[in-house]
Amino acid sequence: MNIIFKLTYFLIIMTIFNTTYANVEISNHVTKNGIKVLYTRSANIPMIDIKITFDAGSSKDGELKGLSMLTHNLLDEGTSDMNSESIASVFESTGAIFSTSVNKDKSSISLRSLTEKKYLEPSLKMFQKILSDSNFPSNEINLQKERTVSSIKEDELDPSEISINLFFTEIYGDFPYAYATNGLSETVKKIKRKDILNFYKKNINSANATIVIVSSLSEQEIISISEKISKSLSSSEQTSYLTKEPSKIKKGKYVHKKYNSEQAHIYVGGLAVKRGSKNQLPLYIANYIFGGSGFNARLMQELRVKRGLTYGVYSYIYPMKEIGPFIIGIETKAEQAQESVKIIHNMLKNYHKNGPTKKEIKHAKQAIINGFPLRIDSNKDILNYLSMIGYYDLPLDYLNTFTSKISKISKKDITKAFQDEIDIKKLITLVVGNEASKK
Repeated sequence: MNIIFKLTYFLIIMTIFNTTYANVEISNHVTKNGIKVLYTRSANIPMIDIKITFDAGSSKDGELKGLSMLTHNLLDEGTSDMNSESIASVFESTGAIFSTSVNKDKSSISLRSLTEKKYLEPSLKMFQKILSDSNFPSNEINLQKERTVSSIKEDELDPSEISINLFFTEIYGDFPYAYATNGLSETVKKIKRKDILNFYKKNINSANATIVIVSSLSEQEIISISEKISKSLSSSEQTSYLTKEPSKIKKGKYVHKKYNSEQAHIYVGGLAVKRGSKNQLPLYIANYIFGGSGFNARLMQELRVKRGLTYGVYSYIYPMKEIGPFIIGIETKAEQAQESVKIIHNMLKNYHKNGPTKKEIKHAKQAIINGFPLRIDSNKDILNYLSMIGYYDLPLDYLNTFTSKISKISKKDITKAFQDEIDIKKLITLVVGNEASKK
């Protein structure tokens, strides 16, 4: 059985076995150089998933928007004695998967590998070398910058990307959350190798890291691996996160951006809650009923089923380290844009005043609780939750208490949370479309 087939086989089996997860026991450890480690054992599958989370999202780009994304995309493109092809060859030969990701708050560097010694040892050594010895070759920097600028220019022609990027700019102003993670073409072009090296030194280090691991290995082996990884990260002082908070939206605003299309892209929303806020879960249920539950949500029933104005409409709450947004999104015909906007605002007013019905709450709670095991039914899902728990400093029993907390939330809690956190008089309404959609 070749290594790629073997890995694929194990991934399939993992999905089957891990559907039984309903209780996740999270343990913690602090490495000798002070890095927090969260881990849980998944005894069924001989694999290990490792993710190192850094307080190094795009909000730390400074003036060079796109710096974090560019830095992380270049991590496996070269070390002091290896080029990108050599690095890729190591992972391919072991069947391991190396990846990076960046969002507005945090970044991560991940490794997935089989636990057999002949596969794990070279994969882990390569992973450690990338962490400690990435040297960001100039030729690779230039290529990555070209790819990034090209991607940004494509986004600038896509009405969906235009809409969401403009919406974040409108609700966050000059706060770093306003910008897309891949940056701006004019700032990406300005990024130099010294900027990348400086970002790497300041942010990809032990003071800025949390390690999370899901594996079939023993607790002792997991701790040993976390210690090895921690030694690969340079020591540094903790850098400050953000020196200011997002400015409050002072009044509601309508924004129209002309785009020659038969369709109009519409966003309505504003600022909502921080991650870990007492209102986060009640607001989660409120949003689930209003626009977060797909076909059964109020928005979908009214705008698609009843009125046929769209194929899809949704809303979501996105809690972050600082105040995250509440967003309603819909795509409709240009000539129906204003009708859709009016309906959405009327629905918001009604929901803000009266909240959901007891029947809606009962169904929402049942759906959320019954569906939760499927949200933690794979090593990857659990790993992502561990990363979130570690980064946002949430309780270690977060996963095991989630459903019980949901079950205890009352109609009063839900209605009050929506009223407290969503100021319907201070929402941004954005329409991207042709003149037919202009207010």
